[in-house]
Amino acid sequence: MHLSLRRLTSLTATVALLATLALGVAPAALGDDWARDRAAGIALQQLDPAIRTAIEVRSSESPIASTADATAPSPDDGFAWGAALLGLGAGAIGMCVLLGCVTLVRHDGRLRSA
Repeated sequence: MHLSLRRLTSLTATVALLATLALGVAPAALGDDWARDRAAGIALQQLDPAIRTAIEVRSSESPIASTADATAPSPDDGFAWGAALLGLGAGAIGMCVLLGCVTLVRHDGRLRSA
């Protein structure tokens, strides 16, 4: 029992360390619009001049509609009550199934006879 607890503790510490490292490696420039635009501009300047010129010509020829305008919710859009109730129902059903599975198992690991 003591060995499995030690293994669980080391596994938890390893997962926490990996999660912390993953958060540290994630680009912070994608957090806000200004920094993301600045990072995109720097990346564009580091490209080959021929590729950069082709990108600039193509973007100036065909104006692309802003994605902010296309995805902006209309003022009459409210909270998605249907999706919230569906998620609540799925969670309640999942907890009931889990409770049923737990009550069918004895302390020694064998299933109880129904």
